[in-house]
Amino acid sequence: MDITTTRRRRVQAIIKDRSLTLKAFADMIDRSQGQVSAIAGASAHKGIGNSLARHIETCLDLPNGFLDQPLHDDNAAVVTTSTRRLPVLGQASAGKVMENIEDAHITEYVLAPGPTGPSAFALRIEGISMEPRFREGDKIVIDPDLEWKSGDFVYAMRLSDNSGTFKQLRCEGDEMYLCATNDSFEPRYTRMDGEWTIVGKARWRVEDL
Repeated sequence: MDITTTRRRRVQAIIKDRSLTLKAFADMIDRSQGQVSAIAGASAHKGIGNSLARHIETCLDLPNGFLDQPLHDDNAAVVTTSTRRLPVLGQASAGKVMENIEDAHITEYVLAPGPTGPSAFALRIEGISMEPRFREGDKIVIDPDLEWKSGDFVYAMRLSDNSGTFKQLRCEGDEMYLCATNDSFEPRYTRMDGEWTIVGKARWRVEDL
């Protein structure tokens, strides 16, 4: 089997085994849905080059060269060994629930699209502050074990009441701000002082099929 076919079959297997849509996979690797369709859709007609193959492996926490290994029936399950169920938590209450999640009444779970830390959860977006990129009802995987930096999307919690918010982190000098991406939302910027702590970084958007 040539490398083009091998890589395509590997990516298609990942998408199928993790029950992803092409758009969800595109979000995971920071590419457009059209690009993903061209390399792994039903009518795929483009190959996956070395640079893109390594990029996909990095985004999915796969070993270097994973996509280059021929897919056989006996190892087809490798791509799903790290997936697990994540509790879906409301944006406003996630901070409180995480304090004692073992006793919380969780009614909804989603499958993690890939490897996560032990404290990861899916956050259900509420409100319009992050439109148009994120809309109310979207489910975002938050992983407290990931390092974050300026420009990342994060879930932050206010310590005084354990209420939470999903925003983009911005750093200006020594100051950090939680930024709403919706230009019309007020307040658009919230300065992070001693009242706020970052719970975790956004990793993936999980879509209902």
